[in-house]
Amino acid sequence: MSEDWTSRLSSSWWTMPAETVEVEPGVPVASPLGSLVSRRSIYTRNGIAWLSVRAWSSRARKEDVAALRSAKRSVDQVVIDGAAAEIADFAGMLIGRPVDWMVSTVAVGHSRRPDSFAVRMAEAVAGRLDVPFSKLFADRFVDGVSHPKEFSKLPQLNMLVQPTQPVILVDDVATSGWHLEEALTRLRQSGVPAMAIAWISGTVK
Repeated sequence: MSEDWTSRLSSSWWTMPAETVEVEPGVPVASPLGSLVSRRSIYTRNGIAWLSVRAWSSRARKEDVAALRSAKRSVDQVVIDGAAAEIADFAGMLIGRPVDWMVSTVAVGHSRRPDSFAVRMAEAVAGRLDVPFSKLFADRFVDGVSHPKEFSKLPQLNMLVQPTQPVILVDDVATSGWHLEEALTRLRQSGVPAMAIAWISGTVK
């Protein structure tokens, strides 16, 4: 009997073996940040799927989370460019040259700045794919930590622009996938084909 993966709240149901992506035979791709593991995966939440490029390493997660927070505070362009290159490469593997697509990101929240790390990363992905970037969702700045228990307190997602072409939705980290599920659902309900790629999801032991 096949597995009913759509019933799971959040699950990884397909992954490439960790650290198999190589620059040249036998040389794994270096992480743009810390010890992140190269692991292209598909995750689902409530039947909505998203893709991811890298995962946390359990042995270095604490240090790498701190490093990412620092990179997000400083909007580190080196890390942004490295992440964008990996996301664009994965998107190209999936859909080829996305001539008629556009790139966007989820609503800015805890970063509390319109030009957040995730926004700049999405802009860089669009540049690499040579497609337009548009900020489709209004910022909704919030205090505190990003945690699923707090998401019910967020204001309703407000769409700024109605896209007229398919959307590649980009985010830096998808832990539960709540934000990606919310944005993908909204786009699809409005009649727009959309897919999502997060730079980091999951943890490798």
